[in-house]
Amino acid sequence: MFKYDKDTKPYHIKNFIFYIFAFIVLGAIYYFAFLPPLLDATSGEFFNEFGFRQFVGSIFFLILFVLPFALIYGAFYHFKGFTDKNVRAHQK
Repeated sequence: MFKYDKDTKPYHIKNFIFYIFAFIVLGAIYYFAFLPPLLDATSGEFFNEFGFRQFVGSIFFLILFVLPFALIYGAFYHFKGFTDKNVRAHQK
């Protein structure tokens, strides 16, 4: 990996591509790994006996719900970084 200063366009472009790629991979993982078990497990019986185990599982899926928004924020931040005219084009 190349090392760039934080205020250079290559730094923002490299990180933007990473965030977009991570978002696509995470979306594929959600769709193929987490969605089928969720569709099978979420029934009326799941919520009838809501205990500690279900609470921990809900916290896990809450984290999984928030993670894509963090990736979108990172991608947007770096997109603004490499489109900004005040950011240097290269290192000194």
